[in-house]
Order: sequence, then structure tokens, then C-alpha cells
Amino acid sequence: MILTLATQHRFALRALSSLLAAIAISGLLGCGDGDRSKELSNATPTPASSKPSPDPTNTQAALAKFWERYGARDSFPAMYVDILENTLLAEDKVLAKDYTGARTIVDKLLAKYPLSDDVWWTIFRTGEEKSTRPHLGEPGAYAHMRMLDEITKIGVTKSLAGSKPIQMAVVMPACSDIVPKAGPTLLNHRLSPEIEENSYEVVHQSLRLFQSYILAISNGELRLELNFYKVNECFQIKKETGFVVGNYTAPVSQLPAGVADKSDMFWLIYPSDNDAGLDIGQGGGMGAFGDKPFFISEDDWVIRKVAYQGGGARTEVERRLYLPEWVQHEFLHHLFSSWPEFGLEKTGHQWFTRTNWPADFVGGIEEDYYSEALRKRLYTATPSIAQKLQRANPAK
Repeated sequence: MILTLATQHRFALRALSSLLAAIAISGLLGCGDGDRSKELSNATPTPASSKPSPDPTNTQAALAKFWERYGARDSFPAMYVDILENTLLAEDKVLAKDYTGARTIVDKLLAKYPLSDDVWWTIFRTGEEKSTRPHLGEPGAYAHMRMLDEITKIGVTKSLAGSKPIQMAVVMPACSDIVPKAGPTLLNHRLSPEIEENSYEVVHQSLRLFQSYILAISNGELRLELNFYKVNECFQIKKETGFVVGNYTAPVSQLPAGVADKSDMFWLIYPSDNDAGLDIGQGGGMGAFGDKPFFISEDDWVIRKVAYQGGGARTEVERRLYLPEWVQHEFLHHLFSSWPEFGLEKTGHQWFTRTNWPADFVGGIEEDYYSEALRKRLYTATPSIAQKLQRANPAK
């Protein structure tokens, strides 16, 4: 199973480099031969959240912390500030289901900074030249904008009732046993407490826009609910340079009876080893559990930036603007594989090379490909997106 890391994404730049290569996860290592009944009893579920924004958001406070960390607001180009602040404001309106208000903001931004335009790369270059820099995506905030564009186009034209709930199980091993390429095995490496703070606030921040995206692209039918499960048996992984080898579905077997069957998608967040100082990279990707999407990442992927992103902790602003880029990228892998007849990913990451795009697609950035695929192929596909994503109780 090949899992992609987000890297420089512009066509010549968006091909994966050898240093930022894919993470491979396979079933070569198990998770131990312990008593399964004990594992099930140790799985601790947290009640589900049924709203796109279950925790309150204070965007102004998040922005204040962002500017405090990276420099005064007026030290950044005016266009940078304009996009950063207004995309977050539009997100707030989407979460409040004020799609008309959000669309007004999106329209004003796109009138100044058109989709696919090189201005998106130019605007964010200044921020990315800092040695410890804000990381908002490649190019900054563009994936976030394209998701807002898609959500609000649909939201202003039809009711997004979300009458059919689907479930994401967020599965968190309490520890990892890590076998590095060199050096001693790291036993009982614990999950970062930041993941669990304030009722999994950082995870909610990472998924809020994606929940609205699912609602919109499913024609307003699907409401993505989050269920959190911490399992106590260590996740066993072997790390090579740029690769992770382990049975990533093993933690699912530790969930309470029936949870896996009742879930429509999964996100495995496993404890990282980056604080051990090992040069083995980090990241996240996409797998599958049967026909269900299975996001996979280290805990550090949510709370910290890798070296090429500048390093250091992710602020809320960076998390809200960047993590939707990763989630969208991985999710579209799943959608494209769900309709192989469209040939949207005949070769891995074919959207990285412009000449590999279908002839009727326009644009020039990865997320343009996604929007074109939705509007010119998947919205009229049979079965529908909503039907494809209801895996726990398949729609007829």
C-alpha cells in the first residue's frame, strides 16, 4: 500500500522527490498475539460528534497567536494577509451554514486572485522563505480555497440537510513499538497528549472543512460524524528511511465489537518517534479497509511540521489551512479508485503532470484536477458519491 506525503506540488515541483518520498505500509508486522478479549475491553470510545464544528472556534484569537509567532501582521504582503484572514472567515461562515455569506467572500477573493493563477504561488513565497515559516500548503491556502469554492457553489443552490449520517472511526493506539533502520527498538512510545486535549480539538480542526466538503459533494445527503477510539495495545511498525512497514489495520481489530462494521471510513493516528531524533521522516497517507477509505498518519502530522515545512509546532491557523489539503489529496485517491472506468488515476499521481490530464480538464494546479473530476465525471457517476461512501450500510 503506497501512502503519499504532501510535497512541493507544482507540476515540475509537485512530483515526489527522493527525500520526500512515499511512505509504504504493508502487513509485514502484526500487533502481537495477545488476548483479543482483553484488547477489546481496553478499547476506550469517546462519544461521537455529529456536527461539522463540534468545538467552538475563535478565529481572531487563532490569528493573533499566528501573527505573534511569525511576525507582525503588517510585515506580511497585503495579499497574503487578505487571503489568509478571509479564507478562515469564509470557513467560519460555512461551519455556521451561512453559505451565501461564505460565497460572497469567496467571490471577492477569486476576483482578485483567480483560480489557477500564478499569483497563488507568488503571494505565499515570502512567508515560505522564512527559516521557521508558516506552512499553509503548496501553494498556500489554495486547496482550502478550492474546497470552499466547491462547498459554497453547492451550498447556495440546494439544501445541505445531511440527513444520512456516516461514521469516521478515529483510531489511536496508545503506544507504538518502533523498529528503526539503525539503533535499538523503541518500545511503548506514547501517543502525544496534544491529540487528546480539549476533546480532540486538533483533530476536529483538521477535519471540520472536510466534513462540510463531504456534505456538499454528496449532494447534501451525508453528515460525517467522528467517533474517537483509543486502543491500548502498541502498534508495531518497522521504519526504514522514507518507509513505514506495519499492519495498519491491526488496531481496528482491537475496537469494540461491531465498531468496524458500523464505520464508513477510518483515520489511524499512531504515536510518532520524532522526538527520538531518528532521521526517518514522518507523514500521512491513504490505505483501505475493504472498500472503506483509511487515512493514516503519525500524531506529529497533526501537531507539528516536518522539516521541509519549516519544522516546529503547527499553529491552529496552519492546521486549518494545511490539513484540508492533505485530507483532500488522500480522499481523492480513494474516489478515483472507486470509479476506475474514468481513468482518473491510471498511473499514480497522474495529475502531477499536466499532459496526463483529460483533454476537457482546465486549470493548472493539483486541486483544479480534483474539482474538474468532480464536476465533469463524479457528480453524474453511477452509483453516486453518496452511495459509494455509505459503506457500513450500503445505499441501494
